[in-house]
Amino acid sequence: MKSPHRHLAFTLIELLVVIAIIALLIGILLPSLNNARRSAQNLKSQSNLKSLAQISALYNNDHAGSFINPFPVRYRAGGNFGGDWARAKKPGYSGTWIFRGAGQWYSEMYAFHWYSLVAAELNEGDWASEVQFAPLDPNPYLRFQEIADEGMEGIWRWIWDTSYCLSPTLWFAPERYADDHRPSPVPADARESLARRNRVDHVIYPSSKVMMWERFDTTQKTRNASTVVPGTDMVVSFGTEPYPPNWNNPGASPNVATVDGSTARVEMADLYERTTDTNTDRAEEWKPTDVWNPPAVVLRMYGMDQDNLENGTSDAPGSYPAFFWATRNGVKGRDIAR
Repeated sequence: MKSPHRHLAFTLIELLVVIAIIALLIGILLPSLNNARRSAQNLKSQSNLKSLAQISALYNNDHAGSFINPFPVRYRAGGNFGGDWARAKKPGYSGTWIFRGAGQWYSEMYAFHWYSLVAAELNEGDWASEVQFAPLDPNPYLRFQEIADEGMEGIWRWIWDTSYCLSPTLWFAPERYADDHRPSPVPADARESLARRNRVDHVIYPSSKVMMWERFDTTQKTRNASTVVPGTDMVVSFGTEPYPPNWNNPGASPNVATVDGSTARVEMADLYERTTDTNTDRAEEWKPTDVWNPPAVVLRMYGMDQDNLENGTSDAPGSYPAFFWATRNGVKGRDIAR
């Protein structure tokens, strides 16, 4: 006669074996599933950029070929805009938003907020479109959701940032980016600030001039933060951080949209290599005219100081050339090799 206890023991052993096999399979398959998910979200982000490029094209068509530009570029002090020209009006709202920022950053934070001001001009329903948010860059969406919770009143009155940057070179003259260290604008004088209404036909390399890009390479979960000591070739490393890298981090591969309406994924390491070409003239052509290091106080003005953007501060120490943001020769320059 068989012992029921022995039968029970075999059943428990078999159950444990099955559980162990399942756990092993999960351990093997889960990373693959996560990678597949991130790949799908990366494709979604590429699709978003394609849609944003089409929105830019619609704006071009409606504004005599001009790039997206909300600023009164002929403004001088004494007009209807007080003492500042970096004001943008939102259609349907009587007030204006002014994009202040210390020194060089005056007007430039519009680069993160452009969609909330432009979308309404094209189609009111586009204000809430998901194309403005990258799937793996949640903070802009969360800020938008806080505004949306107020209903249409909030949507009409407020602005919010997007996951995709619009290059400031689109609303400044190429001369601003002719030399290292772009000059600080003059709030009271748009012309002296070199603010300008650039057009598509001003671009010499449409397939190589980046106009929009992801602010993070969200295909990566970690980044190696580093910075170049000013005036030297010395690179200081700050180790690995549990955040995705900035678009201009040497290890990043962000998605971008170019003036010709196409999209691409850019290996930033290749661009860094071009800036160190032994031919000085070729290296200079690819080297941005400044670094991207907005003070934390500027980011704080727009609620972005908690987003872990690498800006050279103690909280986010990585500091890098302002690729796409301060392109050598502005709209007449090249950002990527094509």
